[in-house]
Amino acid sequence: MSVPSQPFAFTAAPPMQAAGVIDHLETARALIERRFSDAGERLAGSLDMVGRLIESLDRLEVTLDAKSVSNTTQELLSTADGLNALPQAQHERVAYFANIKTAGEQLGSNIESMRTTLRYLRAFALNVKITAGSTIRASDEFAGFAERMCSQLDLGVGQLDELADQLKDLSARLQQALEFEQSLGGKYNALIPVVPDRLAIDARDIQQQHTRIANVARATAAIARSIQTKVSKALMALQIGDITRQRVEHVQLGLRVTSRLVAQTDLPEEARDRAERRLLHMLAAQMSDIAADFEAEAGKVTQSLSDMAADTAQIIAVNDLSEQNGKGGLRELEESLGHAGLLVGDVTAAMVNADKISRETVSAVEALSHRVGAIQGVKRDIQQMAINSSLRSNRLGDIGKPLSVIAIELSSHAGLLEEEADLTLNSLNALAGVADHMSAGGAQDERIDANRLVGVRARLRQAADVVDNDLGGLSDQGVATAQSLTVAAEQLGLKADMGDALHDAAAALAEAAGPEVDDLSEIEAALDDAMSEIGRCYTMARERLIHAQYAVARKDVHEAEGSEATAAAVEAAPAEEEDEFADLLF
Repeated sequence: MSVPSQPFAFTAAPPMQAAGVIDHLETARALIERRFSDAGERLAGSLDMVGRLIESLDRLEVTLDAKSVSNTTQELLSTADGLNALPQAQHERVAYFANIKTAGEQLGSNIESMRTTLRYLRAFALNVKITAGSTIRASDEFAGFAERMCSQLDLGVGQLDELADQLKDLSARLQQALEFEQSLGGKYNALIPVVPDRLAIDARDIQQQHTRIANVARATAAIARSIQTKVSKALMALQIGDITRQRVEHVQLGLRVTSRLVAQTDLPEEARDRAERRLLHMLAAQMSDIAADFEAEAGKVTQSLSDMAADTAQIIAVNDLSEQNGKGGLRELEESLGHAGLLVGDVTAAMVNADKISRETVSAVEALSHRVGAIQGVKRDIQQMAINSSLRSNRLGDIGKPLSVIAIELSSHAGLLEEEADLTLNSLNALAGVADHMSAGGAQDERIDANRLVGVRARLRQAADVVDNDLGGLSDQGVATAQSLTVAAEQLGLKADMGDALHDAAAALAEAAGPEVDDLSEIEAALDDAMSEIGRCYTMARERLIHAQYAVARKDVHEAEGSEATAAAVEAAPAEEEDEFADLLF
């Protein structure tokens, strides 16, 4: 907000009353000090705000780094491809389970055949015992033979029973796996290809959207850095206010010296009037130069602040990014990943289940192989017993013929048991081969690794948090920064009131000084003392240059040479000072 200027109601001041202008100059000095102090604080605050804005923009650009966004997008697209491949992978997995089941059923059929054969062999063993009982001489021998045979057959039946139980457990697990796959197939039908297609679309959209955000953030950060530089230079350029304040104080000092000269000198009244007007002319010239210098330099500051308005307007462009980030953003993509995550979880469970069944099948096949081996041992014992029984029956003659017939049957069925055992081993090998063939559906596609998807989702959530928080903050920071800079420019109101006030003060002093004073007779010494006192307060080369124009000409050659050297230095100094000050502006 601009502070209205204090009007300077200067009137032609009669001699000895020019010191009254001091009060008016104090008003101008206080106005400059207050206005520049407020503007400096405002610009310093704006500089901090721009710094925070740049920090947020840089953080946003890092979060949405092109490489990171591209990698995430590629992972999502790869995951989408993997999800689309799930139905085919499930079809192969179901076929894998079906093959195991078929191999298991064939093995079960072989086991039942062996069980039937063992029952026949046991029946024949009992017949041996019964038939031998009619031959008293051989009954004990054949009875022991029959008992040993039955014991071996019972061992074989026990092995078959355990083998059948293991196969039954495997069959139950296969049935559970198939039911799980059937349920999983329903989910596939509902979510594929909808989820992976949505995932692919969202991934591409998010890449485009956040590439745009990153580009705007980068461009806005560049603008903000430009503003930061300009504000820093504007803060330095505000020293024109301090320069002006000091020079006004020097004019005030000159007025006090003038008033004291008029009050204390013993010069005639007419001489005192000339001395006072001579000093007032010098101070008026100083004041006029102050006003002109202030107006020129302050105009540059004002123009620079105005130029920043266009830059700050571009900063507010982040508002559009914040408003457009709602729909179709990272949050929606994260939701799509949630659905995909459910699928991946189920797929992972199916893969683990398939791997478990495969390992259990291989383990079961190894155990079953040992049991079949034991049954083959039973077969060999039975065949040996049948041969021995046949030989002993032949030695008994006609009475041993019934036993010989039974022995032949035993040997025949023992051979059949051998064939069935071989078929059982073949079925076991087929089952093992199917269990080992995991590439048909048991291996998990690396594109849909659960941990990988969880990692992508976590990165998306983090990016969404940064985008949501920083975009909203950027919008607020951009608006606040723009407002702060605008208020700083308005607060200064440099030319509108302060520049005019300084010109009014210069005009008032010139009016108070009246006509130019060329006659310095009788007042050289008094003027020299007053000018020397005033000259000691100067800090600016421009002041010394103006002062030199009103200095009293001395008759002493040495002093004259010194004055010429001083004037030359003064003439060179302003250009240097102006160049140095110009570097502070933009």
